[in-house]
Amino acid sequence: MSEPVVPVESGTTPDLVELARVVAQQRAEMDRLREQAATSAVVERAKGVVMALTGYSADAAGETLLQRAKAARRTLLEECWITLGEAAPARSGTGRPPAHPGRDAADATTVLAGSDTARTPSDTGDAPDDVADALARLGRALVHADTSQALARCLLDHLGQDLGADSVMIYVRRPSGGLELIGHAGVDERVATQWRQIPPVSRVAVVDALAAGEPRWLEDFARDSARYELIGDPPDRWRSRAWLPLPTGDGPEVCVGVLRGRPGPFTPRDRVHLHGVIRLCAGRLRTFTTPPERPAEALPDAVRALFAALPVAAMLLTPVRGPSGESEDFRIDAATAQAGDVLVGTGDDLTGRRLREFWPDLADAPLGRGCLDALATGETYEGEPFAHQEVVDGVAELSTYSVRVTPLADALVVTWVRHASSDRQEQRLADLQRLGNLGWANWNLATREASWSSQVFTILGRDPARGPVPLSALARLAIPDDRPALRRAVTDLVRAGSSFDVPFRVRDTRGVRHLRLVAEPVADRHGTPVEVHG
Repeated sequence: MSEPVVPVESGTTPDLVELARVVAQQRAEMDRLREQAATSAVVERAKGVVMALTGYSADAAGETLLQRAKAARRTLLEECWITLGEAAPARSGTGRPPAHPGRDAADATTVLAGSDTARTPSDTGDAPDDVADALARLGRALVHADTSQALARCLLDHLGQDLGADSVMIYVRRPSGGLELIGHAGVDERVATQWRQIPPVSRVAVVDALAAGEPRWLEDFARDSARYELIGDPPDRWRSRAWLPLPTGDGPEVCVGVLRGRPGPFTPRDRVHLHGVIRLCAGRLRTFTTPPERPAEALPDAVRALFAALPVAAMLLTPVRGPSGESEDFRIDAATAQAGDVLVGTGDDLTGRRLREFWPDLADAPLGRGCLDALATGETYEGEPFAHQEVVDGVAELSTYSVRVTPLADALVVTWVRHASSDRQEQRLADLQRLGNLGWANWNLATREASWSSQVFTILGRDPARGPVPLSALARLAIPDDRPALRRAVTDLVRAGSSFDVPFRVRDTRGVRHLRLVAEPVADRHGTPVEVHG
């Protein structure tokens, strides 16, 4: 049963155009949900930063971000990226909700604004409208940049269109003092290999920019060639360059280079644009470059070997306790590569990371509550199934997982169980029925039993508590003018085994609606209909 329809002759082939429309609609819905999930993750992380800095509630933290975004004429997503990039080391909050959320949000705005250093015109909302629009687009694109290399490509796509950039290079300073190229776009592999490592003492502009903590604008090729050793083979491939270090903080020193083939200066508009770009991508870059926290005590080799051999997504968590003695976070002391796939979409090593990096609202999340319950009771926690996007053979698809938390001495073992393909097919069928507004129904002619999918009840506006309508009474659902045709089709199906495809109308609180019922019999070995599928 489906709605709406264009009536067709009984027995004709399915409307391929309509099927294609349903598939396209489902794909668009899946893309929208993936986009929404990625964006929500950024917002929740930023709220977690505000909560850690101020001790305020999640609602007050969200209001703070909204107020700052409005004051600076930015989108909420841009404000979240900037907050993640400029976050100071987190302090433990009180854990108590504020008495005055609105006033607390304003106070938090003042506290966070005080951490903004080296303000630029773009910080105060003075960026031209076209630059503001471009930065908003970049903020949306950054949610999909999950590696430093992907971020470099994202920046080139953005800056190539708006600033005429031809290449982007991203360097990070390592503990040895030298620089390492961690991302590049528009640079051939030979040059990237040649300049992958830069000694700490060298005449290269990126080293100078990081040492000074200020941008270096290389706009006069002849003068710049005399002052610096220029990257490139040949160096004159890029006639103008800008090296922009990330805002200073406790994180790694990172510098982004924007290289152009054309000569000439970067205009004031270009500089405002680039300052805005660096502030937006600072938080994303630091997630790629911050070294993980290591366990206070080294785990036995046998434990590490066990987790390395496990064929499932699993990790070992140790509670991180606050001054009150309560668990405020969990440190990942061991994890399988599959756990990295579930948490961050890649097989990255999670050892030493904190669980709040992935769930800022951990205390309110089912996994966080499950971990706390397992610690308190010593009993295993079994979570409800949930959908998770993953990449299989290069294709993104939604899979169904459930989580299990098992106490182990003072630690927890967390495992994710991937449901079988039949479970995923069932979920896809439910999604298809919802998006296409269609459902299925079965009637057993021998036992008089009937079963409907939940979507059929929705289509007909019928309370599921009333149960399915018997096949013999189905025609009563239609308006009086359409009952004879529907009753005749049902009679022919039961007596002669004739399939039917009948449009009809129903009237409910939503008005008159056009429906369509396609049904076929299932016969026994004598050819007598014993069941009806529709």
